Amino acid sequence: MLSSIANRSIWRRVIFFLLIILFGCIAIRAVFSATTRLATADLTFHTLVHEEITRTFAVYVPDNVGPEPRPLVFLLHGGGGSINASWTFEDGQLWRALADREGIILILPEGIQDPGKPNAHHWNDCRTDIIHPDVATTADDVGFILEVLDWAKDELAVDRRRVYATGASNGGMMTFRLLSEAPAAFAAGAPVIANMPEPSECQPPAVPLPVMIINGTDDPLVPYGGGCVAGSSCERGAVMSTAETVDLWVALNGITEDPLTTALPDIVPDDQSTVEVIQYLDPADSRREVLLYRVDGGGHTVPGPAQQSALVTLIVGEKNRDIDAREEIWAFFSRHARPELTEKVFLPQVMVE
Repeated sequence: MLSSIANRSIWRRVIFFLLIILFGCIAIRAVFSATTRLATADLTFHTLVHEEITRTFAVYVPDNVGPEPRPLVFLLHGGGGSINASWTFEDGQLWRALADREGIILILPEGIQDPGKPNAHHWNDCRTDIIHPDVATTADDVGFILEVLDWAKDELAVDRRRVYATGASNGGMMTFRLLSEAPAAFAAGAPVIANMPEPSECQPPAVPLPVMIINGTDDPLVPYGGGCVAGSSCERGAVMSTAETVDLWVALNGITEDPLTTALPDIVPDDQSTVEVIQYLDPADSRREVLLYRVDGGGHTVPGPAQQSALVTLIVGEKNRDIDAREEIWAFFSRHARPELTEKVFLPQVMVE
C-alpha cells in the first residue's frame, strides 16, 4: 500500500515536472513570436516572382532618411535562417541601430525555403557536389537580388555608387557569389565566417572589388584551413582555406605590397579569442583593398557585444566580443564607393508587391 502511494507520488512529480517544461516551452515560443512581431514591425515586406518562384524581401528605411540618395546594404541571412530571425536577434538589431545613426537603407532578401521547413532558408552559393537536401538549392539567387536592387533604385533614395552586400556563413558565401557574378552592382562586400567554395559550380571572380572577410580560426563548420563544411562527409560541400580565399582576392585586386597587420586590444579577455586585422592595400589606388579580420580562437560566430550561452559555444565555438562586426564592416564600406554611376543591372520589368 505504502509502495503504491509512493509510486503515485513520484509519477505526480514527474507529470508536474513535464507540465512545467511543456508550458515553459509554450511560453517561450509565445514570447519569441511576440518579440518577432514587434521586432519586424518596422520592416516592410515585399514579394516578386523570379523564374516562376515567388521570392520575399524586406526593407528598412530609417525615419531620418530624406530625399537625398543614401547608401544601401544587403543583409544576407545564414543557412537555415530567415528575414525574421536575422532581424530579431543581435545582428539585425545592431544593423538597425547603425542604419538609424548613419542613414543607411537596409534590404533583407530571403533564400529558398528548405524542404518541409517554412522558417528555414538557404542560398545557392556556388558549392557543388552537395548531397544534403537543405543546401542543394539551384535557384537563381543572384538574379533575384539584382531584381530587388533594380526595384530599390526605382522606389527608394538609393545612392547607386554606394551599394554593398554582407552576410554570414551561407550568407557570406552568397556574398562572395554576388561580388563574383555581379561586380558592377556593388561597391564592396563583407563575407563573414565564410570562404570561397571548392569545388565550385561558378566561374572565378574576374573584376577587382574591395573585400572584407571576418573568419574564426577555430570555426567547426566552415573550416579556416579549408575542407568539408559542417563535418567530414562533405555532404554540404567544401571550401578553400581562408588564406587561399584572401590570396585569390588580393591577386584579383592586383595588390603586390606586403600586408599591414594590426593586433586589436583584447577588451574582453574571457571570450577566449583575439582579433588581428590584416590589410592588403594598393598604395596607388585605395579602392583596391582586401581586409582580413582573423579572429584567433573564434568559432562559427559573428563578433559582437552580446555573450552567447555555454551550449551555443559548445556547438559553434567561441564568440569574440572585442569588436562589433557591424561597426567594422560599416567603417570598411564607408570608405569605398564606385567611381562612376552604372546603368540598371537587370533589365526585365517585374511586379513587386
